[in-house]
Amino acid sequence: MFIGQSIQSIDSKGRLSIPSKFREIINTKYSGKLILTYFEPNIVAYPTEEWMGMEEKLRQLPTMQKDLRDFIRMIYSNASECSLDNQGRILVPTTLRDFGGLQKEVALIGIMNKIEIWSKDRWDEFNEGNKEKAKLLPDKLMEIGFL
Repeated sequence: MFIGQSIQSIDSKGRLSIPSKFREIINTKYSGKLILTYFEPNIVAYPTEEWMGMEEKLRQLPTMQKDLRDFIRMIYSNASECSLDNQGRILVPTTLRDFGGLQKEVALIGIMNKIEIWSKDRWDEFNEGNKEKAKLLPDKLMEIGFL
């Protein structure tokens, strides 16, 4: 399971160092390969095995709905398979860097079975904008019987 966050630099070629705590999971629990795709406002990196599970769920969606077809088209047309290099980096394609607004500093966020890759500026804005919501979270979780 991916948890936590790490601020990393992405170079001009799109190489992004994956933190050791995430690399260990990718290489021991999974095959070492990731699928990257755009998921507004960030990029998402799924281990290939998790991507296949998501793909199975997508196949079950009613594709007669144009919005769903467009969503699936967007995810797949921008997806890219990558592997960690010897230095523990992945190569983020230009199209995905542009979609995600990835520049020099990025935030890698562990979210259960995937890693979100945010521009640091967008991540900071997201956190700032959700401070008040975070205060309400315990009550919301109790309402749905989670706590």
